[in-house]
Amino acid sequence: MIIPIVLSVFALSDSYAQVITLDVGKVKGFEYKTAKGDIAEVFLNIPYSEPPLENLRFRKPRIPKDWTEIRDGTKFGPVCHPIVREAVPSGAQASEDCLTLNIIRPKKKPPMSGYPILFWIHGGGYSVGSAFEVGYKSLADIYVPGDIIVVTIQYRLGVYGFFSSGDERVLGNLGLFDIAEALKFVYGNAAYIGGDQSRITVWGHSAGAGAAGQLILSPITRDMVNQSIEMSGSPWASWALGANVVKNSMELAKLFECDRNIRGCLRKKSPDEIYDAVEKLWGPVIDKVFLYHPDDLILLAPRKKSIIGFTNKEAALFTIMGVAPFLHKFGINPSNYPEWTREKLVSTIKKYVELVYTGSDAQNIIDNLVSYYVDKGEEKNYEFYIDRYTQFISDAIFNVPIVDGILSRRKAGWTIYAYFLDHYNDAIWNDRVPKRLRGAAHASEFPYINGMHMLGDFTFDENEQRIADIFQQSIIEFVKSGVAVNQHEIWHDTGKGAKLEYLRIAPHSEMKQGLNNETIDFWHKLRNHSFDLVELMPSRNNKRLLESG
Repeated sequence: MIIPIVLSVFALSDSYAQVITLDVGKVKGFEYKTAKGDIAEVFLNIPYSEPPLENLRFRKPRIPKDWTEIRDGTKFGPVCHPIVREAVPSGAQASEDCLTLNIIRPKKKPPMSGYPILFWIHGGGYSVGSAFEVGYKSLADIYVPGDIIVVTIQYRLGVYGFFSSGDERVLGNLGLFDIAEALKFVYGNAAYIGGDQSRITVWGHSAGAGAAGQLILSPITRDMVNQSIEMSGSPWASWALGANVVKNSMELAKLFECDRNIRGCLRKKSPDEIYDAVEKLWGPVIDKVFLYHPDDLILLAPRKKSIIGFTNKEAALFTIMGVAPFLHKFGINPSNYPEWTREKLVSTIKKYVELVYTGSDAQNIIDNLVSYYVDKGEEKNYEFYIDRYTQFISDAIFNVPIVDGILSRRKAGWTIYAYFLDHYNDAIWNDRVPKRLRGAAHASEFPYINGMHMLGDFTFDENEQRIADIFQQSIIEFVKSGVAVNQHEIWHDTGKGAKLEYLRIAPHSEMKQGLNNETIDFWHKLRNHSFDLVELMPSRNNKRLLESG
């Protein structure tokens, strides 16, 4: 490594030149004129680690070797291998040589303290996704005029990033260690890029939000993180705690006949062989190195600030829209809507529980779920049962763990700005989908926060622009000052009272109290059983926060 220059004034001297000097070498970027006329400098495909190839596969990331020539940073590099071939974005190539980051910054000379840094982590169930998909143009359009540096990263996915034997053979969480290495790279090079290492906000959506929450809590990374923005994801969710990761990993090792020398044997398997064999999901595990249970991590983590929230119909992305079927089996074909009766929903809930738990109180858990999600309400037609199914999945994998994270951190003295997106644009929905089944599905924040119309295009009218303003202005001010402020609505933190205060985001937004009160109370009482259906592991109810929000 080239020894970093300690005095930031020297590092800043060329921090607004088109060739950026980092502690490992120089990178040539390019200029981009934002929609508002500001000039951004963009540097793409910067390696923050040695490529994890051959003997480095299934190893923690390593500091990249210095380079002497000016590196070309004008094009995106390869994306990391997702769990299925069809998840490779159009126009991109997949490779194990994918541990890169991208820097989008204002061209003008930064203040002596440097610009704050917004560190974006893509989602995708720790199994798909890339920095290529979010690009750089919309991020520059939105955040560069606010005098913010945006960094987007890639990390190993699926088997490559989260295979775990549960012991020292392959400990797991390599994808998280990748993210940590990228964060360390940005932290160490902050002065060189015109940034302020003391003001790094980690930001993610879905699994990216889970990772952002893990970074701000883990002893490996928390001292490099100032605050977090966690959207529609949580480190308290089952998919972020890895209840089945070791089981899935060992089944794959057995399939490949790699039971004995797991790491050495799996290194010999080609990406094509891995694509053909993988059918299940991987994610983080509690390894007691990077991660402990978040309820335990919060006890030692310093108090910080976070924006945390979710949408009014998260799981509709999967149940109704049927997006990413390789990640789940929740989708319903519209031609099968009439099949959804009381019996169908009861049977579905029963299968969901019995797939993960068959203990003596499993039937009691099922009965409670049926009472809450099936037997309450009127108009018992197929729309009702499908809507309740979507709500059940939303609560189990998104809403409840997100609120758990808010409650746990609030109890520890953190400042949390909570939001609930209660708006959607009809243009994203197929005409075959009844109005009752529509809503703000998972990823509905994207058009407003990063310009991605993942669920479908629509034109921004006055209402859409108002929502975009609330999100964008609040994020910009939070990154710069730690306070979520926008010109339209006052956004208080959650407060200290019995009911969580939150911002309901809609064309006519307002502060409200009691974020999913009744539902959270129900799920917390459900934890009196021996199995936790949210975390998919034995209940920790004796240590669990039972405060309702």
